[in-house]
Amino acid sequence: MSDNVLWIITDDQPRATLERMPRTWSRLVQRGVRFDRGYAAMPWCGPARASMLTSRYPHHHGCSTNQTHAPFVQRGLDQDTVATRLRAGTDYDTGYFGKYMNGLSRDPAYVAPGWRRWVTTVGSGGRVNVDGENRELGSQRAADRFALDRLTNYLERQADSGPWFAVWSTSTPHDPYTPSRRHRDDFDGVRWDPPSLNERDMSDKPSWLRDLPPQDRARMREVHEGKLEELQDLDDQVARVLDVLRETGQHERTWIFFVSDNGYLLGEHRLFRKEQPYEESAGVPYVVRGPGAAPAVSDALVSQVDLMPTTLEIAGLDPDAGRELDGRSLLAPLTTGDWSGWRRRLLVENTNLGWAMLREGSHVFIDHHERGECELYDLATDPHQLDSLQGADVAGWAGPLGRLRSATGRALRALEI
Repeated sequence: MSDNVLWIITDDQPRATLERMPRTWSRLVQRGVRFDRGYAAMPWCGPARASMLTSRYPHHHGCSTNQTHAPFVQRGLDQDTVATRLRAGTDYDTGYFGKYMNGLSRDPAYVAPGWRRWVTTVGSGGRVNVDGENRELGSQRAADRFALDRLTNYLERQADSGPWFAVWSTSTPHDPYTPSRRHRDDFDGVRWDPPSLNERDMSDKPSWLRDLPPQDRARMREVHEGKLEELQDLDDQVARVLDVLRETGQHERTWIFFVSDNGYLLGEHRLFRKEQPYEESAGVPYVVRGPGAAPAVSDALVSQVDLMPTTLEIAGLDPDAGRELDGRSLLAPLTTGDWSGWRRRLLVENTNLGWAMLREGSHVFIDHHERGECELYDLATDPHQLDSLQGADVAGWAGPLGRLRSATGRALRALEI
């Protein structure tokens, strides 16, 4: 029997918070492959989700704003996703549970092609779409619990059936922060003072950043606390899902991918939220656990666009059949431990704000191509990106990045080597 696949997608989770989820850490992270250099295709909720479902970078799928649902459907992108490929080419069952794309509230009866089971939250007011029928549950928290309940029911029913692919996409730890009574005081007073918080000398930053006022330190600490406390509830929920898989005998034949749609800035470089090309925003937690993948910590450069090709290859499909994908399958290096043929450089972009980022070796090059400015950091000596390498020869970085952000499919992947 083919292996099952589960994607767990969190919402606005900084990469560094993963280790503050003890049960997830011990039962998933330490038993899987943790990637220290996992990145969003575009660090913004809607475009990132479009990239995950299609293995297209934003310059390829064209959904550049956070109201992603309408253009995603209008451009026919929902007709060729990881789910439609699995349903057309395999005997996999499919289910989507939780947050889909922003803008779904304007199309509340929509059910995406390829998903046999569809339980999505609609907006943030507590409405859910169950296979095309809307139900009012009163709060986002109740809607998230409903989606989780339906996921666990789905997993239990699949125990004696054929292989399945499921997405569990939670709104945690997105604001507003409403941790349960059990966890709402877990991180009271937690410190928040990273070296780049309200960066003092901004002269190395692009001109539009230099005059930003400092963020309110107390507010940044409060948001950090809220995220950590909400993540304790998610930690309990992940443990519940893992329990169901074990109790139904499916844990040894299920691949689990744990990622976030984007990271989150909490005052670093005087910035708040996401969308920006710095590590706290563009970097995401990225963990894979599955049959034959030995526990490890990897420095391979991996992206959200790699989820679809990996899943298709697990199901026995050619990821490029019908349309060449922008991402790469992780399956072979995950099971062999040999990353020697993996990409050497990686693209991250924001087609809305007009920047693109190149990660290669220890360096990160950021081209604000709509503003004519750039930044270059060596993360080995400057992990907090406090000092852009002024006067450095950036021509060798701008050329490869420019070619990447206009390429697609095999041509894009060839440029990564």
